[in-house]
Amino acid sequence: MREPHERMVLARRREVAWRTFDGEAILVLTARDEICQLNPVATFIWEALDGREDLAGLAEKLCRAFEVSREEALGDVLEFAGELLERGMVEVVG
Repeated sequence: MREPHERMVLARRREVAWRTFDGEAILVLTARDEICQLNPVATFIWEALDGREDLAGLAEKLCRAFEVSREEALGDVLEFAGELLERGMVEVVG
């Protein structure tokens, strides 16, 4: 598995079904019968993984949306991106 970095661009995999309810997403990876419930920060990150922006840009948006420092936002983005990559829920597109 590749380690996520600031310039990495990720996209949600089509195999992951998901819906957002009351600001929290539910992800379903049917190939592995896996379900994940995300908190609001993880939901924000998940919804932004559209394959168009690198993780640093996503962290900047997270800073503004949740009023956290750039370092904290980038740490959250990289950590969650690593978990998603490990579970096969996203793919590297740039």
